[in-house]
Amino acid sequence: MKRATSHVVLTSRDLAKSREFYAEVVGLLVSDEDRNTLYLRGLEERAHHSLVIKHSDEPSACRRVGMRVFEEEELDRAKHHLETLGLPFQWVDVPFQGRTLQTVDVVGTPPKP
Repeated sequence: MKRATSHVVLTSRDLAKSREFYAEVVGLLVSDEDRNTLYLRGLEERAHHSLVIKHSDEPSACRRVGMRVFEEEELDRAKHHLETLGLPFQWVDVPFQGRTLQTVDVVGTPPKP
């Protein structure tokens, strides 16, 4: 079973400064952007993005950390496992991502939009 951390969602009060830091200092590539959202990825990453930064007037925060699976069957197995544990989950539509399964962590922290 191959997995990788992916689709991390952060918030920022200043997207221009975040863009400058993650692109110029960290070296990520900007895959796409609009007024309120930056999508970034590593140089040799095949996926559209692995980091999303959304504008927010609130203090900066990590809203979500995801895992990328390399085989579609992994999502179905994860769903089955969540059902077995009685944890809530839902299939969600997220820009630039394929089929996405969303749940809460073991202490009940819900994902935030």
